[in-house]
Amino acid sequence: MILTSAYRRRWRPTRFWLASLLGLAVFLALVVSSIASLAIGPVPLRATIFGLPAVGFVLAATVFFLRALHDHPTVRGRDLTRAGVLLLVGVFLWLLVLDAFTFTHAAGPGVAAACAAACVPTTAVGLLVLRRLDRNEKEPWRLVLVATAWGAIVSTSLAFWGETVWDALFTANLLPGPGADASTAYSAGIFEEVAKGVAVLLLYLVMRDEFDDVVDGIVYGAAVGFGFNFMESVGYMTHLYALFAPEGTGTTNAIGMWYWRQVIGLFFGHAAYTALIGAGIGVARQLPRVGQRVMVIACGFLAAIAAHFAWDAWQAVSLAGIRNTLTLILLAHARYLFMVGPFVAILLLLLAMGLQLEGVALRRHLREEAESGSGAVRPAEVEVLMSPRRRFHVRMSALAGGGVGAYLRESRLQTAQLHLAMERWHRERQELADPMAAEDVLRAQVLALRTAAA
Repeated sequence: MILTSAYRRRWRPTRFWLASLLGLAVFLALVVSSIASLAIGPVPLRATIFGLPAVGFVLAATVFFLRALHDHPTVRGRDLTRAGVLLLVGVFLWLLVLDAFTFTHAAGPGVAAACAAACVPTTAVGLLVLRRLDRNEKEPWRLVLVATAWGAIVSTSLAFWGETVWDALFTANLLPGPGADASTAYSAGIFEEVAKGVAVLLLYLVMRDEFDDVVDGIVYGAAVGFGFNFMESVGYMTHLYALFAPEGTGTTNAIGMWYWRQVIGLFFGHAAYTALIGAGIGVARQLPRVGQRVMVIACGFLAAIAAHFAWDAWQAVSLAGIRNTLTLILLAHARYLFMVGPFVAILLLLLAMGLQLEGVALRRHLREEAESGSGAVRPAEVEVLMSPRRRFHVRMSALAGGGVGAYLRESRLQTAQLHLAMERWHRERQELADPMAAEDVLRAQVLALRTAAA
């Protein structure tokens, strides 16, 4: 029995239009906020001159990258090269934006480079842990890195200019105290989470074929959060170095900031907040009605904003008046545990439930595909495909027998087989608007990859 789509019309054109409108709104928001920042005065002209082109280059790099995912192998390398060059230019221009604010006093490009180099390994560890947790159908590395780049450059740009205008209009006019602290917390919670959440939402609209459920939402949301945390950490570390360099404690303060943001706060910070947004979008991916999807996505945004606001609002209160160094360190660690820990626990529970549901469904559909006799999946391959360790052993055997090319062919075959099973699951749940022939195309691709691997 062929299940009809849950949607009455093809969703693909609609979501692409929505993504285009959202992307245009993002760019217009950047332009308006940057002009407002210049008019108010707190943002140097240099930041706008280099900031807007930086975002434009990243947007262009994303377009070429997404095109490359669907290109024929003969032209894929060309678009990937263009995307890489544009991304490097965008990163360079954004470093010049940071230069307008953080390379002051004793700091300089060398200090910023050292801070960035210190944050790269920890950020990479965070992404590897995400990769490890995504056991069943791992997300493409390139797409995860695109999400990270968006979090580092585009999301920080949106938050940066938005918070600057807010602080100049509201926070600066308040007396120091609870009111000013609450205003700063509102600014960070709203602007930063909306800026990061937009990146996840665009990914959901544009790459819906790679955005399957709550597991994928958590992965992509956390990846955006890692990128944002990386860029923000570099800025804070460089700023502290410059601020305390005259006292001779610049390096010590920068290292301390690295510890709090890149070790303790790596998972208990921006990654957790944006993963809440991703979880909401992932749940929405499997809901048939537009109203339900909008409601769940909004709940994800509100949860992230509330968690971020609570963290910043209590920052000044929780550690105020404490002079004992040991007590201060213990309370700072406890603050991460009790303020962010509950949200991380919720995410882990959602991830475990999502992996369980996903695993059961994929195993069932792999077995059904194997029993159908199509040849896309063989009975002996079902349990191998459901085990990351066994999949890895098969790829390593291919590497030993046929070199890197054989390894890559086997990897593509496994990915396509799991993608076919996921497609069957979505169709069973009536979550697809594509015709039934799309599944046959995937099956033909699997068979072609099997032939190539053989």
